[in-house]
Amino acid sequence: MIERNSGGVPVAADERARLVGAAWTVLQRSGFEGFKVQLVIREAGLSARAFYRHFADKDELLLALLRDEMARAGARLTTAVSGVDDPLERVETWIRRIISAADDPRRVARARLFSTQQAVMRRYPREVEESVGLLVAPLQEAIAAGLAGGVFPWAEPGRDARLIYALAGTAMTTALAEHPGRRVDEIVAETIGFALRALGVGPA
Repeated sequence: MIERNSGGVPVAADERARLVGAAWTVLQRSGFEGFKVQLVIREAGLSARAFYRHFADKDELLLALLRDEMARAGARLTTAVSGVDDPLERVETWIRRIISAADDPRRVARARLFSTQQAVMRRYPREVEESVGLLVAPLQEAIAAGLAGGVFPWAEPGRDARLIYALAGTAMTTALAEHPGRRVDEIVAETIGFALRALGVGPA
């Protein structure tokens, strides 16, 4: 029999949700430098035993956060891009949405998760690859539409979507580093210009 809490939610699902929610709180409050499993457990009001029922270690918890945020970001990107008809504007919208996360106080901690967790990506390549696919899909579709319409004559949608994803991720990391004199909108404009030239779009 499945044990449930007073609200009728299975205890195991409730514990996991509380741990994930607590992890986001700790991450936003303490950053990666101060992110510790003990703080997450305390914030969730659970025991260490409860934590290890769901996660083997900190990396596995960070993987859960990464996949959670990538799923949310993928849904936001799909909605934003699908609301635009012109393939060129769709690519611009996708890039702008990725990089501008660095300029949104509500999303900065989540954006840093993408750019600083290489250890998690190396340890869980298949899981991360699945999540990256959610982010890249609307961009790949936009590039494919532009290729079919003659807007992006040099495009190879699958390859180019992945390369632009890597480029935008690096640009977001640059924006997060807050280099003096560099505004996020400048980084966005430079990244869009480079990506469009790579797809075969000439000067306006």
